[in-house]
Amino acid sequence: MSRNGLLALGVLLVGFSVWLVDAMQLASGAASHERDAQRIDALLGSRLALESDVLEARAGLEASFDPINRALASQRDAAAAAEALQKRGATYAAAAERVALAAAALSSEEGALEQFKTDLALLRLSSHYFPHAADALIQRAEGDIRQRRRSLLSGAIATLAALRTDMELYQERPGQEGSQRLELGLSKLQALRAALDDGAREELDVLSGHTRAILDRRERVDRFARSLLRSPVRAHLEAGRAAYERSARGRARLVGALQLLTALLALAGVLVLAFVVQRSVRGRAR
Repeated sequence: MSRNGLLALGVLLVGFSVWLVDAMQLASGAASHERDAQRIDALLGSRLALESDVLEARAGLEASFDPINRALASQRDAAAAAEALQKRGATYAAAAERVALAAAALSSEEGALEQFKTDLALLRLSSHYFPHAADALIQRAEGDIRQRRRSLLSGAIATLAALRTDMELYQERPGQEGSQRLELGLSKLQALRAALDDGAREELDVLSGHTRAILDRRERVDRFARSLLRSPVRAHLEAGRAAYERSARGRARLVGALQLLTALLALAGVLVLAFVVQRSVRGRAR
């Protein structure tokens, strides 16, 4: 091959190796991988925090909804994270799909989460006022007894006391048996309502309202907490993280091979150019 031909070959080899480095963006690939991984990890962390915060709020260990709101706000990044992964190309398509599924599931449960907070707030309110409402009726019945007034309410004092005790047990350990006892006690008291005076009837309505609110909202609160733990969101995020790692490892192997190829091409180009220079020097020496 002529000297000019060898010179052109050397330049082409070196130039092609430089193009490979630029085309693959080898330097930025590692940084983008770290950002993507951290983003998915943050979503997983906020999901675990949300589940824990909901359970703590349900159990009365956390009075404020601020931790739930913070975790929920972090979860809203899922859609943007999925879009960013989609832009990485087909290599990360599986990870992007999983994160997108998590984002869709999160969106569908957000309304239920807001309802959970409303139900729990009202449940706490009724749980606070129920003992006062029960005590008011018990005191009215005891007053009738002390003043020797014959009333249907004074005959129901045992039912009122039992209702108060049953509610305390139900609050500690909700269950079907406890709710049935409360329903039975409430129905006995409601049977007397029409015969009570206006004051007693009003106090009974308050007690009944709080009892009904506790029974209904406790069931809804517990049902949402169970559904949150069964939600596919966390599984989608975990699968997305695993798929991303698999894709990243595959890309790393490809990048490694291309780096080796780039080095070999560059070395070959340099050797060709060195050979051309050497031939030129020898030619001049002659």
